[in-house]
Amino acid sequence: MLHWIDQFLASYGLIVVYFGVIIEGDSILLAAGFLAHQGILDPIGVFLAAFAGSLTGDQALYYIGRYARDSRLVKRQSARPAFTRVLDLIKRHRVLFILSFRFIYGVRTISPIAIGIAGVPPLLYTVLNVIAAATWAALITTIGYVFGRLIEEYSGRLHGFEHKLLIAVAIGAVSLVILHFGRGALLKRQDRSAAPKD
Repeated sequence: MLHWIDQFLASYGLIVVYFGVIIEGDSILLAAGFLAHQGILDPIGVFLAAFAGSLTGDQALYYIGRYARDSRLVKRQSARPAFTRVLDLIKRHRVLFILSFRFIYGVRTISPIAIGIAGVPPLLYTVLNVIAAATWAALITTIGYVFGRLIEEYSGRLHGFEHKLLIAVAIGAVSLVILHFGRGALLKRQDRSAAPKD
């Protein structure tokens, strides 16, 4: 079974990274960065796949927001509580927001849609999106790669594909849990600050 996974990752690992960052960016890319350090994936390939996945995914959502406002996806996302706050941030700091929304967990799906709805010109969004996607892909890949180096410094060189794979899965799962609870705490704090005071 593990031998099959090893062969699968060798052949299709970068495709998994490409689609994985569209679905769940940070945790997938942290795990891929770790696997790159372990020699299972090519680090440059991981960066390029993550960059391409992040860029194309967000470009598609931007054009859906811009030209398909009546679609079910846009209506569902625009009904989320954070959508109004995102639109407000775009109006006040659109360049800074476009460059940084990938690093704000919980608004990565709604942000490109909101940017399209807000009427940001396609050329401006595309240029900023390229810069932001490259920066995000390089940073998160590097963090995952450094995790691999730190783990080996404290526990010794990892041997066996199964150990490397288990640690990669653990890195992805732990980061996903941390991001999920961090988002929940942030939303609760924002709700408390927005609540009317007696």
